[in-house]
Amino acid sequence: MKLSTLDSRRIYIEGKKLYTKSDTARSVYGEVTKKISGSYYRYWNPKRSKLSAAFIKGLKFFPFSETSNVLYLGASTGTTVSHLSDICVLGKIYAVELSYEPFTKLLSLAENRTNIYPILEDANLVERYSFFVENVDIIYQDISQRNQIQIFNNNADVFREARKALLVIKIRAISSRQNEEEILNKAISEIDDFRVIQKVNLVPYDKANYMLYLERK
Repeated sequence: MKLSTLDSRRIYIEGKKLYTKSDTARSVYGEVTKKISGSYYRYWNPKRSKLSAAFIKGLKFFPFSETSNVLYLGASTGTTVSHLSDICVLGKIYAVELSYEPFTKLLSLAENRTNIYPILEDANLVERYSFFVENVDIIYQDISQRNQIQIFNNNADVFREARKALLVIKIRAISSRQNEEEILNKAISEIDDFRVIQKVNLVPYDKANYMLYLERK
């Protein structure tokens, strides 16, 4: 795993373990925290975060920096959001989540972090939050819906300033019966305006899930 000098200020790598620099020793989801060279770092658990799992499985691209503005679709309770918040300390994380129960935890997380902007909304209905989201650099999507590619395309079409993206393809949310590779290839063929630079199989951390790193054409 290789990170730029800028990214390395916010991430500590210990073997195959990732840690993100935190302002406090407070745990967000029960993860271990440790003090390194006078600063607190939070363990980025690959069993709880697909982005961490992707790095461990060989993801070569890390588009996030201290100033990145991120549109996060499918934020859930905010596990991965919290680590991106550690990294993008001078940017903004626009975290979209539809389900009320995980959103309450996301909202609680945002109360202690000034760079997280929680949005209780359906990512299918981008027009309902597009007015609130500004200067997106990166789109990150992790949504368990059959039309997940359409959701990505719709958001990417609105937020055209976003040049890079990380997209989780959740195979079994698309089909429970078809061949995994066929579903993946079909999903990739349906992505508009972005080219796939790398795809990472997240097994054994997540079954039938793939992380795609994309750049706009």
